[in-house]
Amino acid sequence: MRRASILATAAITLISLTPGAALAADPALASITVTPDRVIGGTPSTGRATLVSSAPAGGVVIPLTSDNPVAATVPPSVTVPAGATSVTFPITTFVVPNPQSSLIIGTAGGVTTYGIITVTTESQANRGSISLARGGNGGGRVTSQPAGIDCTLIAGGGTIGTCGNVFFPAGTQVRLDARPASGSRFQGWEFEVSCRDAPKVTIVAEVAHICRPVFRLR
Repeated sequence: MRRASILATAAITLISLTPGAALAADPALASITVTPDRVIGGTPSTGRATLVSSAPAGGVVIPLTSDNPVAATVPPSVTVPAGATSVTFPITTFVVPNPQSSLIIGTAGGVTTYGIITVTTESQANRGSISLARGGNGGGRVTSQPAGIDCTLIAGGGTIGTCGNVFFPAGTQVRLDARPASGSRFQGWEFEVSCRDAPKVTIVAEVAHICRPVFRLR
């Protein structure tokens, strides 16, 4: 008996790739910036997404997220138009009970990066604080005018009274008066950037001024 032989033929299409013929990848994301980067809750801000090079035909879609939507939100994505290197997008902020930060995150060309926005309260935005830090091993008392700070530093360690996180309206000039305890002497104010003019302190909004009186044992 003769066996029939069946030949199956397949059509094969060959594609030849020449250098430069492959589709170019989207340019990578260079940065996400936020302006202004510190606002009172409820105040809008603006983000900017910047690529390392111009967007190709059709543009580049950049997905956006906020890691703290309680403080700030962004659109789900933004498109950099063809030929452009950057695009802006709105940032919506919300009233918060205490200052909070949010990362505004974007991704393009395999690169993920972020900018930071800090959302603060109206009261925090309009005031700053003073806190005392110990300098030396002696003791003494520090008071303020206007009143607020009334701190006794005990020789060898420990404090009594109101020594930190005392808030004053921005622009207030606070005068600190340092008096040594018996057996100690006051040697002045150790340099601190936020309290460089001690015993005079001009309150800056949202700044925690740290002042360091130096009491030493006799």
